[in-house]
Amino acid sequence: MNSRTKTPRRPPARNGRHAAVLSFAAFGLIALAIVVALEFIDYHAGRYSFIFDRVLGLGRKLPAADSFQRDLAELLAGRGIPHDFVRDRDGITHLKIDLAEPLFAPLARDLKRLVERRGGVQVLSEMQGMREQVVYLYQVRFDRRLTHVILVSKRLPLPALAAEPAGPRRAEGASAARTKAAAKAVAGGAPRLAIIVDDIGYADLVSDQLHELGIPVTGAVIPAAPYARSEAQRLHAFGLEQIIHLPMQPKDPANHHPRDQFVLLDSSDSEIAALVDGALEAVPYARGANNHMGSLLTSDAAAASRVLAALKARGLFFVDSKTAPTTVAYAQARRLQVPTALRDVFLDDEPTYEHAAAQLRRLVEIARQQGRALAIGHPFPTTLAALRDAVPWLRQQPVEIVPVSRILE
Repeated sequence: MNSRTKTPRRPPARNGRHAAVLSFAAFGLIALAIVVALEFIDYHAGRYSFIFDRVLGLGRKLPAADSFQRDLAELLAGRGIPHDFVRDRDGITHLKIDLAEPLFAPLARDLKRLVERRGGVQVLSEMQGMREQVVYLYQVRFDRRLTHVILVSKRLPLPALAAEPAGPRRAEGASAARTKAAAKAVAGGAPRLAIIVDDIGYADLVSDQLHELGIPVTGAVIPAAPYARSEAQRLHAFGLEQIIHLPMQPKDPANHHPRDQFVLLDSSDSEIAALVDGALEAVPYARGANNHMGSLLTSDAAAASRVLAALKARGLFFVDSKTAPTTVAYAQARRLQVPTALRDVFLDDEPTYEHAAAQLRRLVEIARQQGRALAIGHPFPTTLAALRDAVPWLRQQPVEIVPVSRILE
């Protein structure tokens, strides 16, 4: 054996540690590169990017959007149309416009002209018809970024508090009245009234205003609205009941109702299930649902039953907003043994403070007569102001204000 044979040397331990550090750094750089790439894709596509917009301060300046807003403000002021601008924390401007029907068509035409003149794109993303007004929600984008959300309330020249037209469902209405009268006799306690505020999610922090009312109102959240998730979380944190404001097909074919957001007359069971499940992801604490629009779908027994079956399978109740006098959804819910309620009063079918205040008094009277009553309103400034002012008076009345889940039949 050769005594000069050398045994192999072990590499120093520090070399192993050095290699581990290099590997960790390499993986870290790869992960960071992936995050930056994804953020850049969002930034390039016009979506919000934390790194490029907030950290690097590269948020695009949009002089065209600013010019459009200035032009629109001058137009509205020149025509004496009431309006209100609010800019949220993401830089999106929310504009509320309230006008009479004769002023709507010229404004809609000029609004489109102003957007196109500055190189933007305008989309009618929502439209809801009520007895004395139609509400339009426009989204305006410049350079592929959402810059303006415009809510236009068009007042219709109909008499306030007009009786709803009689129709082929008169027997159902009588049946509902008998049911409510029987409920009053059985309850044996103070009459109950509930108030639902629809269309939560289009603006930020509406939930805070509902919380400040100090009464247990129920918030109905639009699943696809931009602030649906955050508002649902805040409603839950405040201990306020929430339901899904489920979009359904209206009778007016001109209304915008995309298939991926609305339950349509020909929606399959799987499509309805997907919409409801998606809504529950956005509004995870929802205990029930009511219809957004839906004058066509709720008037069709077969279509309404498919929706009700999907809600029942998920343990959800249903509130019939009664957007059409021909609705059969409430009757179908009772037939299918889905806990349900029927809207008695719209607080803001005429969007004025005086009308909302009068409707609250009417709500109390209905509750005293029938044992329970349900009102639906919207987060309009006039409606919220009337609610705030009415709270002390409501607490003095011989009624109990409850979440909608406590007046179900």
